[in-house]
Amino acid sequence: MTNHKLGKLNHLKKLCTDNNHFQMLAVDQRPPIFNLISDANNGQYTYQQVVECKKLITTHLSQQATAILMDPHYSLSNLLSFNKSKGLVITLEEHNFKETNKGRYSENINNWSVEKIKKAGGDAVKVLAWYRPDAEIESIEHQRNYVQTIGEECEKYSIPFLLELLVYPFQNDENHTTEYVEQKQKKTQHVIDSVLEFAKDKYKVDIFKLESPVDSSQLKDEITPETEDAFKKLANATNNKPWVVLSSGMDKDSFYKCLELAYKNGASGYLAGRTIWLDAFNKYPNIELVEKGLKTDSVSYVKKLNDLTSKNALSLQNYFDNGFKIDSPEQFTKEFGGFE
Repeated sequence: MTNHKLGKLNHLKKLCTDNNHFQMLAVDQRPPIFNLISDANNGQYTYQQVVECKKLITTHLSQQATAILMDPHYSLSNLLSFNKSKGLVITLEEHNFKETNKGRYSENINNWSVEKIKKAGGDAVKVLAWYRPDAEIESIEHQRNYVQTIGEECEKYSIPFLLELLVYPFQNDENHTTEYVEQKQKKTQHVIDSVLEFAKDKYKVDIFKLESPVDSSQLKDEITPETEDAFKKLANATNNKPWVVLSSGMDKDSFYKCLELAYKNGASGYLAGRTIWLDAFNKYPNIELVEKGLKTDSVSYVKKLNDLTSKNALSLQNYFDNGFKIDSPEQFTKEFGGFE
């Protein structure tokens, strides 16, 4: 019997443009927003200040997006009425993680689940999994089991699983940090091997959110053959699953070049946050100037990204056509079986 993923496909289509590209805005960031408020407020931040920042981003930029990525603590409970995009992706993982000398361990937000995301009206479950193929075996096994369990839950509730993968520095590395920033001097093969692992069918990933396979500093000048090859290998590692690009807070020019390379190799869009809106918060806590930056520079930049996406990203038209195709529709309506 043919298995049908109609529920997942209908949700995924809501995240796309009419031409079946992803142009998604992230406002689920927690530590980066905590930091920008704390830097301007003697190391302190409040719940309402965090909500205020996320509300500003959502109000001024969501109309440029096909979907928005929200966290349940600050965004989902405050911002739905300000969202002007049609799709909703919701975060499942806790931003804090357990860290050992050679490993990280992810977990869900307390009292939060795939089922609750579906009941809240989410169109996809987003999970960030820190992963390094050379980490301690306990970390590798924990992260694999964590992702696999979520994939099975997403299958149960017919909601797409959007997996974000990030490599990270070990505690004794020269550039160690627990901040949500790109790992300095990351190894391309670590990025590739991570995608290869989670592209296996057992994890049931529906769409990948992937970082650049090379350090963003390598995207500033002329693109080398090695960088071109790294993006090609990244695309091959996805096992033909749809993928979008994350920004990691890199500068605007580097992210644009990153998208050009990704689109050349089959990416279908982006899911980005800080690169789009963080510059506007250089004037925080002057809200008037923050809003001015969001309305001008941020909107202008995201329109530039959307234009690039519409012209160069891989459309998922065939993906949807094949997914929605039912070989024996009359038999299907008699049985209504084979759903995943």
